[in-house]
Amino acid sequence: MSMTGLVVLFCIALAAAVSGCAGPAAGPTRPPGTLELKVGVAAFTGVDPLADCDRFAAWGAEYVEPALSKTAALSEAEFEAAKRKVLASPVRVEAANWFVPGDIRLTGPAVDRAKIRAYLEKALGRAEALGAKVVVFGSPGARNAPEGFPKEKAWKQLQDFLRQCAEVIEERGYGMVIAIEPLRKQESNLVNTAAEGLQLAREVNRPSIRLHIDFYHLAVENEDPAVILEAKDYIAHLHMAEPKERRLIRAESEDPRLAPFFANLKAIGYRGRISVEGPVQNAEEDIRAGLAFLKAMAAKHR
Repeated sequence: MSMTGLVVLFCIALAAAVSGCAGPAAGPTRPPGTLELKVGVAAFTGVDPLADCDRFAAWGAEYVEPALSKTAALSEAEFEAAKRKVLASPVRVEAANWFVPGDIRLTGPAVDRAKIRAYLEKALGRAEALGAKVVVFGSPGARNAPEGFPKEKAWKQLQDFLRQCAEVIEERGYGMVIAIEPLRKQESNLVNTAAEGLQLAREVNRPSIRLHIDFYHLAVENEDPAVILEAKDYIAHLHMAEPKERRLIRAESEDPRLAPFFANLKAIGYRGRISVEGPVQNAEEDIRAGLAFLKAMAAKHR
């Protein structure tokens, strides 16, 4: 190769390295004014994405999002069977929810860092084996501060937990991020708004710690969808459900906040995943309609 060719290759490599180090390690470049959504089905009561991946694919899902705490509890034989089933289906596991079971305390006086680390090794290892790119950290039973325990101390414990997550991901070379999920006050006494989730992610300050926004919790907490604009570099995943009954949404007219929610996603150039997450009465009818709604919103705001 000529000297000129070597110089060109060096310049390309240098530019790529500089680009990769720029900014807060937020993920792919997002051209403003574009919205691209990949739609999937998340685990919920009565909804099992690992068992029903084939059906969900037929109903319009482009990926599935199983409950990681349940996946981690499977025997090795059960896990291998579930993995084979997904790998043989038209869809893949690209996200996971229900991260940490309630019997593993993340806040309060009974926190056991060694127990947490052991769980993270197993759970994140299985998430990686399935191909998950995002693990949603809601887990109210594990994260809620015990009654009378100082909230400030519990907040610091959440920071420590998230840094433990980042350590496992970085040490193992996993290709995923942890997305902090704000939860309504009825479910959690820590991190109730996207603004608080963003603050926590910024304080932890690790590339693998991002933010998740669930329209249901955002709406129940009456948080302005404009928070999406501030959090644009941290948003890694989304969930969708109707705030009054927590059912799957079928039409934009069901809630006036849906219009600014999707408009703001378009404004930041969001290109990523969004899952329907909620109880179903008629699984096929509800999930088909919920996924069709998300695809319609993506087409409208493209």
